[in-house]
Amino acid sequence: MMTTEEKQAFTRRITQANRTQLVVIVYEMLLVYLEDARKSFREGDKVSFKENIHMARECIGQMRTSLNFQYELSRNLFSIYCFADRELANDMYGYKTDNLDVIQTIFTKLHDAYYQICDQDKSAPLMDNIQSVYAGLTYSKTDLNENLMNNSAMRGFQA
Repeated sequence: MMTTEEKQAFTRRITQANRTQLVVIVYEMLLVYLEDARKSFREGDKVSFKENIHMARECIGQMRTSLNFQYELSRNLFSIYCFADRELANDMYGYKTDNLDVIQTIFTKLHDAYYQICDQDKSAPLMDNIQSVYAGLTYSKTDLNENLMNNSAMRGFQA
């Protein structure tokens, strides 16, 4: 399963991300869940295997619902997402890993493509009014510490 530290790192990156960066992050999360599913399968942990496949399918579902069908590319991505979701469902309910390699290859290529165009997207982060994180201001022999700023500031949705 994804560790707490990995979840925190993804959460931190999501709060700072623009649209293109968010796509890259979701693809990375999906790839972590696929790798965790593969590991769970090798260890014989059916519950963890199904949970990881379920979370990978949730990532795909999130990507599918965020498509803008004004662009031709969205129709192609929709087909890919539907295929991947269907194949992962087959693996999950059949308790097998027949399709994990194909799905991982597809999403690795999509991730790499979006990662390459990430630098071209100069839009602002999707979230605002978030807590600032500064890494490296203090450190110990073994760890890099992070400091959170604006702890008392109101964050999140405001009416």
